[in-house]
Amino acid sequence: MATERSDPSRTDRLVERTESGLEDGRFPIEIINDEDVYQAELRRVFARAWVYLGHISEFEEPGDYARRYIGEDPFIVTRDENGEMHAFLDSCMHRGAQFCTAETGNTSHFRCPYHGWTYKNDGTLQGMPHMNEAYQDLDEEEIQLQEANLATYHGLIFGRIADEGPSLSDYLGDFTWYLDVLFNATEGGLTVVGEPHRWEADYDWKTAADNFSGDSYHVLTTHQASLETKELELGPWEELDDYLEAAYLSCTDSHCAAYYLSEDPETYMGYPEEIEDHIHEDLTPEQRDLFARSVFHFGTIFPNTSYIHGIQSGGWGGPWVCLRKWQPRGCGKTETISWWLVPEEFADDDSFLEDSHSGWNSLSPAGAFESDDLTVWEGISESSGALTHEILESEGNMQQGMGDMTDLTETVDDPVYGPAETTWQGSYFDERNSRMFYQAWCEMMSGAANPEGER
Repeated sequence: MATERSDPSRTDRLVERTESGLEDGRFPIEIINDEDVYQAELRRVFARAWVYLGHISEFEEPGDYARRYIGEDPFIVTRDENGEMHAFLDSCMHRGAQFCTAETGNTSHFRCPYHGWTYKNDGTLQGMPHMNEAYQDLDEEEIQLQEANLATYHGLIFGRIADEGPSLSDYLGDFTWYLDVLFNATEGGLTVVGEPHRWEADYDWKTAADNFSGDSYHVLTTHQASLETKELELGPWEELDDYLEAAYLSCTDSHCAAYYLSEDPETYMGYPEEIEDHIHEDLTPEQRDLFARSVFHFGTIFPNTSYIHGIQSGGWGGPWVCLRKWQPRGCGKTETISWWLVPEEFADDDSFLEDSHSGWNSLSPAGAFESDDLTVWEGISESSGALTHEILESEGNMQQGMGDMTDLTETVDDPVYGPAETTWQGSYFDERNSRMFYQAWCEMMSGAANPEGER
């Protein structure tokens, strides 16, 4: 992993300032684009958290592989000949050379291009050129590719570098209730369609993850032009008399979700009517009710995985599921990796896929919404890295929903909204999602969350 650049104690002071400031809804702006902070994040957050790596439907056959990342470390996610999933660091155990030049493929072996060391797709050493002459006393069984811990939840594959830490189930906690609704709604589950979109831009990964954790408030300004577009087919959105009154925000200790609900119990995000024939029997009555009334969901699994499940609010198509990974590519730089998923039951329905793809494709750099966000996010990154913020110790504000800031939101206590703390109109007038996101960040960035220390 990368090392911190200069002053670890400064990073610790910033983390302490952030944690104490969140009690009053404030945070030091300089943490958004700071080299010291970023280098610490690679060690303290990305090496220790469960990080999304892909979906199980991308690896159906033995030998299927894809190149993915934890932090900035390159990993090969693959299914071996016995059907087991692995995530190997893309680094030969001879001199550290990388194997993969392709993003995806299928192979039974990985051969180093430097000296020809070859590994099976279960990570064990197969051999190397002139093995009997060059390595007569080599213990082959001791040489295996470095491997991350893997775990899955409803087809979502997560990896973790650190050996110690909570299980994936414990890490997700109560948020699994909401993931069940979105990723296990039908008997067939979800499947990935095609290759993910990828693009890079100059903004911090935290900005995007925070935004997707439940921020509808920015839509009123950033996406105003899109909302004013006339003569669009809005689908289930037409059933909502007031978007604000249809909005809810549910947050656990680390993960947050926002969603819009209709009063129509047969909405199902605009899915074809036959969706009712495929609802998963494992859903509780409350989960089924939430799914049936759903128009749109979005949220963030800490640290850098976000999702959208629903029908496009601008009328550009759907329904669909978009999975996002905010892949750090350096201080103030992020690669977005965007997967398109659909229920397995509709994966062969060409008409459905056309509408679904239209909705997913609208969330891209050429889409109506994405270009708005990218412009703002890049500006946040540039200004947050200003020396002025460091010298003056500038503080940002996320006080919505605190104290007497607003009387428009209210806490709702009903099993249909799941086990998380839920506020009505919260995604517009309660920045609890942002405070929760940065509280989770503080917990992983603090020394208390790093008992092993940093090397």
